[in-house]
Amino acid sequence: MEQGRATGIKGAEGRLRSVLEVLRGTELTARLKRVLVVAPVRGNASVRGRILAAILALAFATAVTGKTYAQAINVIGIAVDPEGVPIGGATVEVYRAGSFIGSTTTLANGYFSISLPGTGTYDIVVYKRGYERKLQRLDIMTSGTVNLGRFGLGYALSVVAEATSIVAGQGEVVRLPLTVTNVGAYLESINVSVATPPGWSAELISEWGFAVRSLMLPPGASRSFVLRVRVPGTAVGPSRLELRFTYANVSQSLTFIIEAVTKDWGLVQLLYPEVISFAGDALRIPVRVRNTLNETATITTSIDAPQGWVAFLTVNGVQVESLRLDPGAWASATLVVGVPESAQPGRYTVTLSARAFDLSSSSNLTVNVVPGYDLLALDTPTPVVSTHPGTPVSIAVTVSNSGTRAALAALEITGLPPGFGWAVKDEQGNVVTAVRVPPRGSQKVFVYVDVPSTAAPTAINFALTARGATSRASLALGVIVMGKPSLRLATLNWEVEVSAGSSTVFQLTVENDGQIPLEDLSVSLSGTLPQGVHVRVEPQRVANVPPGVSVTFTLSIVVDNSVAPGRYFIPLVISGTGAKVERVLALNVRVSGGLFFTTIAALALLILAIALVGTRLRRRGVGLG
Repeated sequence: MEQGRATGIKGAEGRLRSVLEVLRGTELTARLKRVLVVAPVRGNASVRGRILAAILALAFATAVTGKTYAQAINVIGIAVDPEGVPIGGATVEVYRAGSFIGSTTTLANGYFSISLPGTGTYDIVVYKRGYERKLQRLDIMTSGTVNLGRFGLGYALSVVAEATSIVAGQGEVVRLPLTVTNVGAYLESINVSVATPPGWSAELISEWGFAVRSLMLPPGASRSFVLRVRVPGTAVGPSRLELRFTYANVSQSLTFIIEAVTKDWGLVQLLYPEVISFAGDALRIPVRVRNTLNETATITTSIDAPQGWVAFLTVNGVQVESLRLDPGAWASATLVVGVPESAQPGRYTVTLSARAFDLSSSSNLTVNVVPGYDLLALDTPTPVVSTHPGTPVSIAVTVSNSGTRAALAALEITGLPPGFGWAVKDEQGNVVTAVRVPPRGSQKVFVYVDVPSTAAPTAINFALTARGATSRASLALGVIVMGKPSLRLATLNWEVEVSAGSSTVFQLTVENDGQIPLEDLSVSLSGTLPQGVHVRVEPQRVANVPPGVSVTFTLSIVVDNSVAPGRYFIPLVISGTGAKVERVLALNVRVSGGLFFTTIAALALLILAIALVGTRLRRRGVGLG
């Protein structure tokens, strides 16, 4: 080449092999215009060899522009990994029609160069332990250098997952199937690990259910696995996990993105999520605590209430912070919330939270605090009672307040006639003029009415009134004054005499001096009779004795002979409906008449006999004594 112009070289001017060697790798074109082979002198082997070498060199020369007729074909490239890092020590093999042509090894910088015998179709195979065995087919149509550039090698493992980005609930266990295939040329010994965020847990599970930490995988073999991941109960939003395979100085990873969404595990449930309350109120909200997990768990509760509020959880009246429950079991509890007296009207939130392991659940109680008011009501099961003149009556009354604040209920009786007294007493018997009734609570009081003894039979209507700050209640009551029953004993002499062994009769006259008829008027014994004394009353009972009417009862008294003389008493009860009198009948028992005179006669005869004896003795002059 002279000043950019082509020039020719004669064979005689230099060695063709040397010229072609100089042109190799440049952009200069060598073209053989005419080949003349002159047979050397027979027998000169050295000359003949040089001629053949020149012919072969010319046959493999390559043209860079236009058609190439260079001496050989050279394939070059740089082997790199998936990150673009050069791979040294990789084997490069060339095949043509299945026949091995040659091989080389990449340099430390990944560079390789290999010559091909001529045009045609070639298979370039590059592989190394830890990387895939990659084949690239080349159709070489011309001579020269074929630059493959950056020849990328993937890793020896092909990891294919059904999904690499999913959404899962808090606390769930997800299973991600995947297949691992050895696409390399060597048996690989693989270590497996999973990099997870704090609180997460994950492991690779084999087809047989074992957790895999390492495995051996021959070339071309495939294995199916499941990446089992437990999402923490506190996880929120997307999180990144890496499944890592380490082998042959290679670290290969597959990234999974799992977005954790909030999930309510239903550990606690409020039966009433919204209530109406008032300042100073004490709420008791039923709660159900349930173990929704598949294992026995201790469920720990916590309560977040507004400042100044009191809130705690009770089970069977005992304040608790945690419960241990078997799978599927539940317990009834009560959320007690105290609304302070200083609470202003508005909506407040009390949050009841529960945690088991790293799973959490919560329920919100909305408390609508309304302005305070009282709403009084009065009630009694016996609004009307009956009595007699001079007999007081009492009526039990319940004072209730269905309002939102405590009421000081002032009590007053109206409508009683003059002469009738009244009082209101509490359950302890204290006379009160007002009672404090808590919101949604009640108090019991007793209305006492004094009926004068001179009151005539009549029906009296009156009312009990309770007055609060914002409400007033009234209750109609009544007292029926019935006529006063009374009886008078018309018999004045309450003493009889009787001899032992005889009987007598006592007449008892009873008069109804009351205002109403006496029913079931009777005379009966109220105690034990003296021994040997028997009493029979006739009639035994009088069904009805109108006012002003008298009835006479006859008492037949029999005294046995064995009863000694003396004074005895017979206790009697005279009673009718609403009236009763007790009296004692005196019974004097004397000696019987026959015995008395016999005794007198005997005494007279004895005295006469003594007198006669004394007379005779004096006549004889014998002194007595």
